[in-house]
Amino acid sequence: MEIKTEIIIYFIKLFATGEYTYYCYKKISNLKKNDLKILIKVFMISIFLAFICSYIKFFINSFLSTIIFCFLYGCILGVITKSKLGYSLLLTIIAYAISLICLGLSVIIEFIPYNLLQIKNNFINLFIILILQMGLIYGLFKIKRFKNGFDFLNKKSNNDFTDIIVIYISITIIFLYCLLGTIFDGIEEVRKNLLITFVILGFTMLVMIQKTLTMYYKQKLLENTLKEYKEELNAKQNEIENLKNEKFKISKITHEFYNRQKALELLVKQNINNDSKIQKSNVSKNVLNIINSLTEEYSEEFNSIKELPKLESTGITEIDSMFKYMQNECNKNNIEFKLKIIGNIHPLINNIIPKNKLETLIGDHIRDAINAVNAINTENKEILVILGIKNKKYELAIHDTGIDFTIETLLKLGKEAVTTNSNKGGSGIGFLTTFETLKQTKASLIITEQNPNKERYYTKSVTIRFDGKNQYKICSYRADEIKKLSTGKRILIEKI
Repeated sequence: MEIKTEIIIYFIKLFATGEYTYYCYKKISNLKKNDLKILIKVFMISIFLAFICSYIKFFINSFLSTIIFCFLYGCILGVITKSKLGYSLLLTIIAYAISLICLGLSVIIEFIPYNLLQIKNNFINLFIILILQMGLIYGLFKIKRFKNGFDFLNKKSNNDFTDIIVIYISITIIFLYCLLGTIFDGIEEVRKNLLITFVILGFTMLVMIQKTLTMYYKQKLLENTLKEYKEELNAKQNEIENLKNEKFKISKITHEFYNRQKALELLVKQNINNDSKIQKSNVSKNVLNIINSLTEEYSEEFNSIKELPKLESTGITEIDSMFKYMQNECNKNNIEFKLKIIGNIHPLINNIIPKNKLETLIGDHIRDAINAVNAINTENKEILVILGIKNKKYELAIHDTGIDFTIETLLKLGKEAVTTNSNKGGSGIGFLTTFETLKQTKASLIITEQNPNKERYYTKSVTIRFDGKNQYKICSYRADEIKKLSTGKRILIEKI
């Protein structure tokens, strides 16, 4: 008879704890909606789990009863509330731990009327404990800080560290409750339960350490990203300041020349109207000289304030100077010059190609690109140079929007002094020097020509790839035409 009473009491206590856990779950997650269907489902689930876990406690293992109840309850609540399993388990463990703490406090508080009133009926004692438990839980969520749930669990941006602490404390509370429930089951049973607790808490600790490390790496990555953004923002601010200064100087020059331009305008008008006050024999020549002088002076003033964009640095003074010089040459020809450095260039000049040879390659082929761009009438006058590592190989690539090589030139490169367009500058000696360097360094020359019928920004590129193959390769939309005129196997020809 006593065993049946214990089973019934445990069943009622577990059922009530399940209902209280759902109440805590709902409050923690700040679920405002009271759906009758969900309440009925939770009621039925609490009865079902209380029945199953009561059987487990008294006939299988008393220690596992509470743990299984908590785990199954969390999974089922996740399905009912349509929450993610991990999130639902997290909330259930915390809610269950809160419910157990309130249960423990209720037992302590109930000890007073138990002694004073000498209540011997176990069901009355249980009823008082459950009322006190509900009162404590209700009072907890009436506190202003917890009235709208646990914000730290709902704000995903800052809950990682809090999750770790709260979940570990909650799991510890649940296991302590399980151990206290089995303290009178015998020393062997307690030892076994302590071992299970130690293993599970140890495993939980490992998971928490892993999560903490992940959180640390995320924080480190965030700090690095913020640092990069800050540097980029500072660079942009400096660029804006430079543009502001340049704009101010331009405005100043324009203002200074305004009156002189107006005076010149009057002189021209007087010349047109044959003003009698002006000596007609000298006026045309004077006007032309004044215009030329004013234009020259204005151009000099304007160019003196115009700063070229800062180029990426290789860390090698001579190479950087060559790029800066070629940037100035492009600027003189109204060509936009872009440079991209990928990786560390020092191993390239220390192990693969001498510094002076690389300087020559850069100068020769950018000069060829300038000639090619000048040889064609296009609005897009641009040269892009990329130096660095690509697919684990160093390479120098010069892209331009200029004229194509003639097929005759492509076939003679490295054999004769030919250039992109003999009518527009260039002696062709540069490519002879290039092929000598390619042979010495076992590098490959790849010339790529883009189909003009397709939308391509750059028309062609000349790439020197330090791959140890010493090949001459042409990748062109005109591959079929080139193959017809090519003899021998000196050139690898591919169609794109």
